[in-house]
Amino acid sequence: MSYGQGGPQWVPGGSNTPDWNRLAADAEQKRARKRWWVIIGSALAAAAVGTVVALAIVNQGGDGGDTATEDPGSGELPAEPSDGPSDDRTFEETTLPPLPQPREFISDADKDIAPFEQDSFFGGAMEIEGRPYALAASDATEGCAGAVSDDLATALTDNGCATLLRATYTAEGVAVTVGVAQFPTEEDAIAAREAAAGNLQPLTGGDAPSFCQRGGCRTTTNQVGRYTYFTIAGNSDGSPDSGEGTPAQQAARDGNDHAFARIIQRGEAQASASAAAIVEERNNR
Repeated sequence: MSYGQGGPQWVPGGSNTPDWNRLAADAEQKRARKRWWVIIGSALAAAAVGTVVALAIVNQGGDGGDTATEDPGSGELPAEPSDGPSDDRTFEETTLPPLPQPREFISDADKDIAPFEQDSFFGGAMEIEGRPYALAASDATEGCAGAVSDDLATALTDNGCATLLRATYTAEGVAVTVGVAQFPTEEDAIAAREAAAGNLQPLTGGDAPSFCQRGGCRTTTNQVGRYTYFTIAGNSDGSPDSGEGTPAQQAARDGNDHAFARIIQRGEAQASASAAAIVEERNNR
């Protein structure tokens, strides 16, 4: 028989009187072990509670702000609490305004302020698709009427033509005069082109031969922006030209393309200068 697990065993022939001191010591050891396990269990429980609380705080943003709901499958961090400090910064918009276009300048007298002079406008030899022409002469006519036939003079002056620039180019056997007239507005230039009759007068003298004096010349009329442009081309020896695909006909077309290109380049140069000024102003802010 025993008095509880771990108690002393009684054997036959032994004393019938219990060892009270031994029993008391055993009981005290049991109570001590019990208190020790209670302490260890409490410590482990506290640690577990602390871990749960810490995880909850981390999931809430860690600063005691409003709880941010997170989609477990989104893979994104929780949103910044609405009442907590924010690292959002506001930067000045760095996008440049739309850059000016060449067409704006050749269509608007307020923007198209570059000098309109024969030396800078024509400026040298002409080459179109590998066909070279030498610059033989150039001039400028205020009011435009003195450089064109009477019929064309009426169309130009009635619509306010301010200046007409001319340049004569020569190639083997042919010559072509290119004329570019400047108007106050694009609408004036369009009206002048629509009313145009007659022709540009060839610019001769100096290195330019006398051509188109007996008719048989090739002419063109066109317009872009506030400019109307014309060509007249013929054989360098003054003989009339006729037929299709002749050098004089090609010279008239090449002069037309050259005039158009020079007007567009005028717009591009002014648009480029304006864009550079916009960028510099933005950089200096």
